[in-house]
Amino acid sequence: MAGHLQRYREITGVLARYGLHATAVQAGLARWLPYRADQVDAGTDVDVRPELLVRTFEELGTTFIKLGQLVSSRPDVFPEAYCTAFAKLTDAAVPVPFDAVRAAVHEDFGAGVDELYAWFDPVPLATASIGQAHRARLHDGRSVVVKVRKPGVVDQVRTDLEILRNLAGHLSRNSQLFSDLDLVGLVEEFSRSLRAELDYLTEARACEEFAENLRGNPGVHVPWVDWSTTTSRVLTMEELSGIRIDDVPALDVAGIDRPDLAHRAVAVLMRMVFEDGVFHADPHAGNLFVEQDGTIGVIDFGMVGRVSPAMRRDFARMIVSLFRQDADGLVSALLQVAPPRGALDRSRLRRDVARLTGWLDGRALAAIQVDAVADQIFTLVRHHRLALPPEVVQIFRMLIIADGLGRRLHPGFDLTDALYPFAQRLIEERLSPRQVAGRLGSATMAAAELGLDLPAYARTLIERIDSGGVDVNIRAGELEPLVERMERTGDRVVAALVVAAMITGGTNVLVAYKDRLGRFAGPLVAGGGAALTAGSAYLAWTGRPRRIRPR
Repeated sequence: MAGHLQRYREITGVLARYGLHATAVQAGLARWLPYRADQVDAGTDVDVRPELLVRTFEELGTTFIKLGQLVSSRPDVFPEAYCTAFAKLTDAAVPVPFDAVRAAVHEDFGAGVDELYAWFDPVPLATASIGQAHRARLHDGRSVVVKVRKPGVVDQVRTDLEILRNLAGHLSRNSQLFSDLDLVGLVEEFSRSLRAELDYLTEARACEEFAENLRGNPGVHVPWVDWSTTTSRVLTMEELSGIRIDDVPALDVAGIDRPDLAHRAVAVLMRMVFEDGVFHADPHAGNLFVEQDGTIGVIDFGMVGRVSPAMRRDFARMIVSLFRQDADGLVSALLQVAPPRGALDRSRLRRDVARLTGWLDGRALAAIQVDAVADQIFTLVRHHRLALPPEVVQIFRMLIIADGLGRRLHPGFDLTDALYPFAQRLIEERLSPRQVAGRLGSATMAAAELGLDLPAYARTLIERIDSGGVDVNIRAGELEPLVERMERTGDRVVAALVVAAMITGGTNVLVAYKDRLGRFAGPLVAGGGAALTAGSAYLAWTGRPRRIRPR
């Protein structure tokens, strides 16, 4: 607990140093400020400059750097300015001394670096906030890369994650803005991702899974893992060498067919998503190499996306509807992928989607960049408060990277040439006899289960009615039509009472005073009949079925 208190003070101190006093108060950190919270205007930091937050997160270290990277990858939740600023947040860090690396290896294996490896480079190949990589060679002569987790990182991250959960809960309870963002859910998603990244066994298993999925593709090289020198904090895998896939001059010197390379690389990424359901969630150019024979090498499986068959089909429907400029189909598919968090104005969503498809209409698909389309979809999601699953956001991010890579390698590259066939094939498979039979079987089972449960549901409903009735929830937008209908009904009741009174009163007058009325009896009867006719016509007119006005 002492470590937690110290970390709370450190976080509050950094916020105060950057002038984010109100943010500290809103997050429940007021007790650690160097002055009383009532001296702070709690509303002054509502629109914090993104660049200021980036510097704050950098100083707070590993967990907050990773959190900033999550913010940059969720344009469906956070404003564009913040996503753009946090995208510049790098994971580079100061390397730890080689003695610390040597000690970590010895602690895990009970043997020194010199015993496990024939050669081990003490100078890091790369350094990040969680660990650092070193080149090495096994005793059988094979070249490898060894990733070693930095000492103390796990304890620091565990403490920070607990603090972030507390801060997220406080902000969600005390701020409508953060409550609408589902900040608690985002922190839980972030915690799962970061814990997996801390465990190198997770990355090693993912590496082998990708190797198995791509075994039938000789044009792709996934490194093997040396399990004898791999643990949760030490990972030893094959070293891949080659040309960075975005190094166009070097590719040209090597005689690589760049248009062919672009289509092969993107086809591999599309297969990961739409066929395997397991994809590289960070396929930037630094993780892709082109070997001497043109084979594509893929490394770094710390970020892996997984998508279910149902989600793949729904995403494919969305993509195909987008390409066909089918606004209704896109609305349906979008709501299937991203259900609303609360009340939804479907007609407004339909109008916004129609504007998007109208913007696409008549444009050459090859000239449309995926990031521009994705930005508009993310804007729709934010404005209509749709819950876009994180794996779908990862797919969009992967598509944006793939589109940029393809255009870098070949200016005439069109992502739809690679994307559309996969999406169309998924939709066609959904209508195949085997798929239809499977869904019919599932629907039959569901219907049978519902039939068995129906008596219990009915009994529960009756018990609720007997015990105090049933609560009916009405949205604000539904009140106006109800009020109009009540006013109309009230007007008709009053008119009916007047007509009834006229009939009763007129009849009584004629019966009681028929001898005295004389020549006035005829006009009086005629006037009464006209009034009754008008009243009856009003009742008939207002009682007709009315067409519901669109809203």
